[in-house]
Amino acid sequence: MDVARSGAQRFAFWRIGLWLVLLLSAFGALQYGVHASRVWRVLAQPALGDEGRTMLHGMLAWDLAYFVVAAALVVFCAAGILRQGWSRPVLRVALSLLALGILASGVSLLRRWRAWSALPHDLPDAASQLAGQARTVHLSLAFDAVAIVLLAWLVWRLGRPSVRMQFRRR
Repeated sequence: MDVARSGAQRFAFWRIGLWLVLLLSAFGALQYGVHASRVWRVLAQPALGDEGRTMLHGMLAWDLAYFVVAAALVVFCAAGILRQGWSRPVLRVALSLLALGILASGVSLLRRWRAWSALPHDLPDAASQLAGQARTVHLSLAFDAVAIVLLAWLVWRLGRPSVRMQFRRR
């Protein structure tokens, strides 16, 4: 049995990672689509002021942009799972950009949290509210760290010669 055949017949954990990214991207696309349809319904109301309408148009633009990106990621992951040759380099770039986006989002969240938690809070139960929010922020940052590690591993794995050989060429 040659090395190329034995490498192709082993269990491919990277495909499970791609399935996870695909499912989360599909869920994200669904969420952005639902939110965009809700914003669209609010925009249809005639009593909406110009400032509110401008804000909602901005929200709609972001929803549609995120929807398109999430849908494209679903297509890229599906092609990768099916081992289409064109998808491997595209996935490496897309997953790298996604990891960098998650990193930037996490850094931004941490900075905003530190600035907000340093402000004086004069509410009677401010300490318990801050503790609850701290747990939420820490959980979000932990999920971000796990996602970055998974995405970096997938990018690295998709670049390995043993995985590269598993993809079909045109």
